Amino acid sequence: MTISKCALTAVLAMTLTSGAAFAEKRKYYKRGKIFQNVAAEHVQPLLANTAWVLTWWTGKNKKRGGYLSVVWYDANGVEHGCSSSGNSTPTWSATYTGRIVDHQRRNVRYPLLMRVRDGERFYKLLRYNGSTGEMATYLMERPRWAEAHYGHLQARIPAVTWEICPDFPSAESLGAEVNARQTSRYYNELLKQDPGARILRPHYVNECAHEWYGKKTDKNCQFVSRN
Repeated sequence: MTISKCALTAVLAMTLTSGAAFAEKRKYYKRGKIFQNVAAEHVQPLLANTAWVLTWWTGKNKKRGGYLSVVWYDANGVEHGCSSSGNSTPTWSATYTGRIVDHQRRNVRYPLLMRVRDGERFYKLLRYNGSTGEMATYLMERPRWAEAHYGHLQARIPAVTWEICPDFPSAESLGAEVNARQTSRYYNELLKQDPGARILRPHYVNECAHEWYGKKTDKNCQFVSRN
């Protein structure tokens, strides 16, 4: 499911011209105060065959938006990434999946996005909006979850991707299509060019994907299907 370009353009125009949008501070959450809202087994189905167009959280304080990054998730659990933030390795590949973490000290099990790159595991907490296609991630900076990247899932890969990363796999080899209108290296500017055909999969949104146990079972919520 995708959202119409006209509807998104109207909303984005209001957001990007509002001065309040550029005064946000980094968000932090104590453990147990924020959880991923996509179950571990639904991480791959949610991300498969989508482009995550994103930037670092500090981009919220810049009119043009932060430097752009793009990640293409294939249907086999492999991601291909491109970053314009000055990274020494702007192009990368990794595997991705969902993983359940058991935090025994707090008596809670919760899902995370797990990436494996060059044999090293990385974990992120993701928050997905099934109504807008927006997606943000948080990184653990002990003992808190810290806001990291934000952006959105869309159907096509921005054309600027190959300008930033000439060795990024071709769209044809990935079985993907290209959004020729998206040519800016800056996130907000790119949204103004074209907000992208958003990926809307609200049936994967689950605010009860975590599970409390032991003496904290009374904190569990009941998931209501959104199908």
